[in-house]
Amino acid sequence: MELYAPKADALQTVFIGGGTPSILSANALARLFVDIHQNFTVRPDAEITVECNPGTVDAEKLDVMRENGVNRLSFGLQAMQDETLQRLGRIHTVSEFLESYQLTREHGFENINIDLIFALPDQEIEAWHHTLNEVISLEPEHISAYNLVMEEETPFYEQWQIGKLNLPSEDTEADMFQYTIDTLTSHGYTHYEICNFAKPNHFAKHNLVYWNNQTYIGLGAGACGYVNGVRYTNIRGIAPYIKTLSKRNKPIADTENLTGHAEKAETLMLALRKREGISLETYQNRFGEGIEDAFGDTLKKWRDLRLLERTATHLRFTPRGLFLANEVFVELM
Repeated sequence: MELYAPKADALQTVFIGGGTPSILSANALARLFVDIHQNFTVRPDAEITVECNPGTVDAEKLDVMRENGVNRLSFGLQAMQDETLQRLGRIHTVSEFLESYQLTREHGFENINIDLIFALPDQEIEAWHHTLNEVISLEPEHISAYNLVMEEETPFYEQWQIGKLNLPSEDTEADMFQYTIDTLTSHGYTHYEICNFAKPNHFAKHNLVYWNNQTYIGLGAGACGYVNGVRYTNIRGIAPYIKTLSKRNKPIADTENLTGHAEKAETLMLALRKREGISLETYQNRFGEGIEDAFGDTLKKWRDLRLLERTATHLRFTPRGLFLANEVFVELM
């Protein structure tokens, strides 16, 4: 924090996550917030989020969060079936999640996100319907619903490579996604990003920073940041991370300068994740040219296929295009 704070603007959002910060003791959480406020100016209206693992929050920790301005919590639930959670390697049960969720409500938290995953191994579509409807009944302000992505060097990926993972078909996955959109929007949630749904006035401000390709500081082992057009990734190992910091050096492992076409492509891809799409005026002001100047032929192809559409102010995915977004992103890269 001390290395980055001198050149930082007042913080509009703070996101403590990318792991299980709620496993920290109440004293450790309090110390973390003291350091944040001592080093940075945090705007009075800042969105401050803490990721919580069900079963790792208690009244004392929630009191510390409330006292230090935390106004948003995010639970990594994933599914509402214990057997599915076990298959995913999660350490919590459904009942532990429900207890944690109720406790946060009792402590006055009024902005809660719940993360869910669909298209899981051996997952029947009825199980996904059950998960989604049970979560809706809890009335969280925000729901993130992601399809399972195979990440290399994970047990699922290895099982998938040797044909030992029974995944839903592409048609079933598409049906799950369409059911998610239809069900959540019918219950008052706005579908504002491919995988994110929110009640009015509860869009995730921090995530919008990513999708608008704006500046953010990444602190912690393995964290990523984007400052002055440079994307960086911190050292992942805890010991070398601490060793580098002890020498008063930023613990950066890799950097990438995003300029020219690369910056334009990334800005376009990230903004297209939003349902409103990318603002033509914002793009013009940022790069001094229209989107078609760099991507004209590619965008025409996807518009002709009715995967993208242009309004008076924005370029965005059509409802059909949402299901093939990755195809578009690959070509834009």
